[in-house]
Amino acid sequence: MRVKGPGAQEAQADRIVLYIVDHWSDRSGGLGRGRWWGPCLALSILLAACGGRRGPRAEPPGPVVRKVEVDGAERIAEDEVIEHLNMRPTSVLSVGGKSYYLPGLEAVDRRRIEQLYDAHGYYDAEVRAIDVEIRRSEAKVRRQRAIVSIEVDEGAPCHVRRRTIEWVEPVDSAVDRAAVEQALGLRPGEQFGVPALRDSAEQTREHLSREGFAYAQVRESATVDRSRHLADVHFEVDLGPRKIIESVIIEGLVRVPEELVQREIEFVRGQRYSPQLMHDVERAIYALGVFSAVTVELPPRSAGGSLTVQARVYENPMQRVRIGGGIGIDPVRWEQRASFQYRHHNLFGRLARLTLRAKVGYAELPTLYRPQQHGPIAGFDVALRKKGLLEAGLVWVENPGIELGLWDGYQFYSVTHRLGVSRFFTRFFELGLSYNNRFTDFFRVSEQLDRSRTILGLDFRDPYLLAFVQAAPVLHLTDDLLAPRNGVRIGVTYDLASTYLGGQYDYHKLEPDLRAYYRPHARVQLAARARVGLIAPFGRNPGVPFDLKLYLGGTGDVRGWPLRRISPRLPACDAMGTECLPNEGISIGGLSMLQGSFELRVRTYRDLWLAGFADAGDVREGVADYKLRGLMYSTGGGLRYDSQVGVLRLDVGVQLNEDPRFPEPRRWALHLGIGEAF
Repeated sequence: MRVKGPGAQEAQADRIVLYIVDHWSDRSGGLGRGRWWGPCLALSILLAACGGRRGPRAEPPGPVVRKVEVDGAERIAEDEVIEHLNMRPTSVLSVGGKSYYLPGLEAVDRRRIEQLYDAHGYYDAEVRAIDVEIRRSEAKVRRQRAIVSIEVDEGAPCHVRRRTIEWVEPVDSAVDRAAVEQALGLRPGEQFGVPALRDSAEQTREHLSREGFAYAQVRESATVDRSRHLADVHFEVDLGPRKIIESVIIEGLVRVPEELVQREIEFVRGQRYSPQLMHDVERAIYALGVFSAVTVELPPRSAGGSLTVQARVYENPMQRVRIGGGIGIDPVRWEQRASFQYRHHNLFGRLARLTLRAKVGYAELPTLYRPQQHGPIAGFDVALRKKGLLEAGLVWVENPGIELGLWDGYQFYSVTHRLGVSRFFTRFFELGLSYNNRFTDFFRVSEQLDRSRTILGLDFRDPYLLAFVQAAPVLHLTDDLLAPRNGVRIGVTYDLASTYLGGQYDYHKLEPDLRAYYRPHARVQLAARARVGLIAPFGRNPGVPFDLKLYLGGTGDVRGWPLRRISPRLPACDAMGTECLPNEGISIGGLSMLQGSFELRVRTYRDLWLAGFADAGDVREGVADYKLRGLMYSTGGGLRYDSQVGVLRLDVGVQLNEDPRFPEPRRWALHLGIGEAF
């Protein structure tokens, strides 16, 4: 069985996905991953060249087994029977090894099937016949196919006659023996089998482990009367002492202070042992972000009720540099950029995280080969993160930055600053608070925006200063915080901008966000999202910077529309204002938003997924102006690849209806991204 854990990388809706160079290095001077790309490329070219020279094609050893049918398998699933065969069916789309029929395999598979039934307690089971039909293709002589038909007589099953339980003394007086006997199963009259016997003992060990018996042992045995199809089963239960965790010993620390790691697992001391608690310790240590691996193990069995757990950690390099280049493609915007990131995970030796990010590039609207607007883009920001100031659970973030950007109808530069703090209250509830400033200056502004100052009202100020506080409570009812597979996530973002905080605008902004996940099968993932947006101006200076209003369209929401094109727009008019083209207008955002999405993701081969989605959304100009009949709908599909840099995503969306207010010349859109849409 292959078990793959969820990636610990945060999903992000970034449109730029094609990394030309991905180079990592650290101060220790070891070889970075990026230094191998040149030799790997040369080796690939060499192998491709050698692959062009092929010798004579080898003859297959026999016909390919294409189909296997099992008649009479009722108490054991047909798939389980086939799984134990040598002659397993080969899929038409198989990219791995093929299964071939060879004379003599019938006898081998006959024994395998009878042994399988024997293990499940069917001692009279018999394989009556195995027939193999060879089908030859007239078009291709070499193509032969084998169709295997198997007839099974299962016989009568074996049942439990007696069950005895032996308790190894001493037994803790607090033990609920009835609950343990209930967990054992295999009571008299139930069907017997070796897998059922082993599963019963293992389930009981897990039950006792959850009750605090870290070293509990359950030994199983059985005596079988094959002629009468009866079995006497016996369990020996050795509980050992119930354990309370006294301390955790951490091994492998080199540069990380032990007291800061111990602070993260303080919750475990004095708690009764359980496997889930050990898993929580691993997660808490790994969440520090400075370890490549964390393992928590039990020491050898000892007397007494106290337990000292051993945690082994492996440190990552404390400093990393990432240099890359990328492109972003959207129906209304192309972008090429280079990026740089430096991260120090243990600044001053106190687990303070410093991140420096820079980008520089060029953007064209709407396309590279037909630019109507174009110009440079750039950005630089610094993020300093520290956990434990004032209180152990508080996470503080200081984040100043500057950006040079280009959007429909204008260019701008902005200076931003954010001071925030967040904390988890239990594993499920997270609360974040922050104070934010933003100074923005527009230049190369379109004539439509200049002529429409009275239409935009106080929403258009050049330049402007914004100050607001933000509260972001989130309820995590999912199995994983970063890569959820099952559960629900409920979040709300509330912004309060006010002139009393130092800005030039007064407004409330509220965005509830509901996400749901369900994985009915290892290869199937269902995901859904619903959002509502509301902006309400108030006070002495009511208004909202139009570049920060609500927009939809693009890679993360209604994917049949280009980026930010579901929005009220200013029509593109000539100098006299006599001829206007609404589909070429400038998006100016709205004050009310509805959006919902549903996705079906199916894993096909290894880390490659296929996805189908349906999206809906609308943005309107007025406050609380919601019209369900005015929703824009789109559907489509795409590919997902779970790579080391995150989930690489390619989506094609098609519009199902048309916005009568602002028609789009093209009814489909192609989107590239990193991370799932939600």
